[in-house]
Amino acid sequence: MDDQLAGPWLIAGGYTVALALLLLGGRFDGRRPTAAAVSYALCGILVSETSLYWLSAGSGSAVPGWLWFAFPLVIAALAAWRGYRQKTWTGRLDGSGEPSFGVLPRRGIAVGHAQASSESVVTMVEFGHHGHRLLGVEYRLGGAQGSDGFPELARTADLIDGTYALIQLRTPVVPSVVITPATGAFEPERFTPLEDARITRNTIGAPKPDALLRRFETGTEFDRRFAVTTSDPEFARALLSTQGVRDLLDRDPWFRVREVAFHGGSLWAAEAGTLTEEMMFAGSRRLAVLASTVDWEDADFRSVATASDTSDAGWLDGRRGPLAGLRGPLNRRREATGRQPLSSLSLVARTVVALALVLPGLALAVNSLTALTGLAPVARLTVTTTLLAEAGTSNCTSCGNGNLVDGTYELDGETHEVRDLRWMSFGNFPERGDVVDISVTPLWWHPLIEGKDTGFFLLLIGLAPVLAGALLAKATYAPRPRRV
Repeated sequence: MDDQLAGPWLIAGGYTVALALLLLGGRFDGRRPTAAAVSYALCGILVSETSLYWLSAGSGSAVPGWLWFAFPLVIAALAAWRGYRQKTWTGRLDGSGEPSFGVLPRRGIAVGHAQASSESVVTMVEFGHHGHRLLGVEYRLGGAQGSDGFPELARTADLIDGTYALIQLRTPVVPSVVITPATGAFEPERFTPLEDARITRNTIGAPKPDALLRRFETGTEFDRRFAVTTSDPEFARALLSTQGVRDLLDRDPWFRVREVAFHGGSLWAAEAGTLTEEMMFAGSRRLAVLASTVDWEDADFRSVATASDTSDAGWLDGRRGPLAGLRGPLNRRREATGRQPLSSLSLVARTVVALALVLPGLALAVNSLTALTGLAPVARLTVTTTLLAEAGTSNCTSCGNGNLVDGTYELDGETHEVRDLRWMSFGNFPERGDVVDISVTPLWWHPLIEGKDTGFFLLLIGLAPVLAGALLAKATYAPRPRRV
């Protein structure tokens, strides 16, 4: 086999093992501090070493050189486009400048908008929609605090993992109730690290009401899935005694990974990430749906909440991104099976990863099958140089990677030169001057396969990413129903 197969698998394997160590550390965290610290340390070391290997091996790979320049340019263009959209979408709405209701986060506490400082607030937008008044706030956990000593590091950490969005819907003034989903509660028989991670990340950055809260329990199965704290147990009892409220929180996957709070005259939910137009309208629609199930004492607001069109098409009012035609039915299908809806960015990322697994793996599998079935043309390779793995030499470009062979072969009247053909067959290793049969496979990158055993081995290697990509595509586009 004449291509460096080990490199991509070392990269994929390194990041996979690092992810496993990260999840393992999360399982140990809080119970076995030493084991958790060791797992986190090994994860960090493995990510660093894998990234270093990727960067060092990239320049010497067989990938066309222009791709190494095009990839960062594409990423930079996408980031610039996303930044432009982030700056302009609020201007297209009927923003009113300073908020007229709701809360702003300050050091983890949700304080009234009139008394709050805006030191941690990045973006605010307030507008009316379907009879509701909505407020979106993007904020950072660090703010001006936490920057002492290492300001650049603190600023970078805030940008990467400290940015949150607070989506609010104006309601009548009510006591405080905070409904927090519990990790591992919706499928206790399964390990759900991704959903648990989203719950933890969304919850840790959500501001808490500026009120004295105490635990409240309904005495039902609802208590196992959600933790409820309130400043007024009677209001919480009236709120959660409504079957429609509990059913919505149980059934809708959106509420399973986000903390929801009633406080003063606002109903809000916080989510990790920047405040985008898509996030604003998707989150406010869910809050409007929740508001429509509550039995409000204010008759005017109750009529507005129940009359508002909270359907997906009606609430968006044409504000649909380029992937909405695909995401709409897809997310409805995912939500019907109890799975989390996908954003445009998440859908694109999953699709790209699935294709990156399936296409190269499928190409390798097809090439191997053509060699095994005799469909690939066979050429006669004249060996000019051999190198055993244990010999070592200074003029080898792939020293230490296996038994290597140089040579030439003719195909369709043209002479081709082979450099550093890694000999993977279990048969006799050729010597200089030997002439051996090799299969020249038809698909790019046209690997040379020197024997049936090598073809079978490469077939297994190619099928592994195909299976992984197919499973990811199935989990994305046709997920299995959640167990009840």
